[in-house]
Amino acid sequence: MKQKIISITFVVFIIGLSLLSFILKDNELSKFERRKLAQIPKLNKNFIENLDNYILDQFPFRNEFINLNSNINRNILQMTGYNDVYVIDNVIYEINYPLSDKQCIDFCNKINYIIEKDLQNSNVYYSIIPDKEYFLNDENYLKIDYNALQTKIKLNAKYINIMEDLKLEDYYNTDIHWKQENLDKVVKNIIEQMGNTYKQIDYKYKTYGNFYGASYSKAGRNILPDKLTYLYNEYTENSIVKHLEYGDKPVYDEQKLGGLDLYDIFLSGASSYIEITNPNATNEKELIIFRDSYGSSLAPLLIPYYSKITLIDLRYINYDIVANLTDFEHKDVLFIYSAQVINNSNLLKVNDF
Repeated sequence: MKQKIISITFVVFIIGLSLLSFILKDNELSKFERRKLAQIPKLNKNFIENLDNYILDQFPFRNEFINLNSNINRNILQMTGYNDVYVIDNVIYEINYPLSDKQCIDFCNKINYIIEKDLQNSNVYYSIIPDKEYFLNDENYLKIDYNALQTKIKLNAKYINIMEDLKLEDYYNTDIHWKQENLDKVVKNIIEQMGNTYKQIDYKYKTYGNFYGASYSKAGRNILPDKLTYLYNEYTENSIVKHLEYGDKPVYDEQKLGGLDLYDIFLSGASSYIEITNPNATNEKELIIFRDSYGSSLAPLLIPYYSKITLIDLRYINYDIVANLTDFEHKDVLFIYSAQVINNSNLLKVNDF
């Protein structure tokens, strides 16, 4: 009898919360889950299915229940890698384990194919961006062997090791990416290794105070948002930025601050092919960067050193198209990829090697 009363009470409680979702004001976006939420469905053939989604998305105290579930799994059931992330001292680490020999070989084959085919008369360099888990010293948490990774990645180019230029504090707590304002050592290393003279560039700072990064929803718990800072000056303000997909955009697309991913402020987010022309350049040098999303916040800091920078993201465009768009002759070329992309190199669209 007691068990029956508990069951009935629980059902009434759930039904009551569900009904409450129709009374409370609906939310359009969930920063906690980084997505748009279902709204009141229209009367059509998918009404029942859409109604289920609506009730789930607008369920009262949804975030609190997600948080409770995460805490049970992580703290009581000891599932440290729950939802493919570690959460340690309010820092979220995306799990990038194990290191795949197959993916490393595939990465080298693809990049070396590009180098051998089109970059024989170019100055070619490469760097590996470590994930945050690189800084984990606790043996209770799995991470890839970065010494092994550097050994496996052998390209026909000069290696620029930037790993010692970074520390955990140079990354966002709730996102995989590095902080642009902390990249001075990385920029200095890359610029000098590519034969340029490093200059102390003056920047102004703008900061947005509530940045919930891409890892936030995976943690399933309340963590203080990051601050997102971007650096600007006459170089970034005056540069001409052209995207293959959607035309002219600024270096910093402030309209993205109203979206789900604030990191998209850097070069407007995911884009296959971008050309940045620097009208304030003091030389005719050009740089071509093969990159992933980390390059979006790095590239603006390299503008003062080049008359033109071309950014190529092979996750979104096939290299055959790139080869027809780009003049590589006597250019500086930098391949800079995160360990996560290298370990998932099947994402790179290079078909003919």
